[in-house]
Amino acid sequence: MNPAAATRQRAIDEIREADLNFSMLSEKQGMAKAFTTYAADDAIKLNEGAPPTIGFDSLRAQMARLPRTGTTLTWQVLKADAAQSGELGYTFGQWLLTSKGESGVAKRAEGVYMTVWKRQRNGQWRFVLDGGNTTTPTE
Repeated sequence: MNPAAATRQRAIDEIREADLNFSMLSEKQGMAKAFTTYAADDAIKLNEGAPPTIGFDSLRAQMARLPRTGTTLTWQVLKADAAQSGELGYTFGQWLLTSKGESGVAKRAEGVYMTVWKRQRNGQWRFVLDGGNTTTPTE
């Protein structure tokens, strides 16, 4: 494998790992913790049916308004790719949101997502753009 291809493949592997760890943190410690841990300072989060959230401070404020318990968001990468430079890449996959309604009945929604990842100066991968949409009605 030539050096450029190796750099790109390493980035793809690292982005997949970052995305997996992002989902696991969301499952274990909640969406707010996960999104604020993996967001870049200039992150943009696309919100279904609402304007985007732009910048880390706005994202942190949005996440602070989420319910602290009873809602779990997880996802699975279906595809990852990266630029040949190894500095930018994306993931695409499926997400699952489970929550308890006011009556205590479990609710479930599914969808797809796309996340753009950028290698930060410290070498860590953080998302700069994240969004998705619902593909099944909420049950």
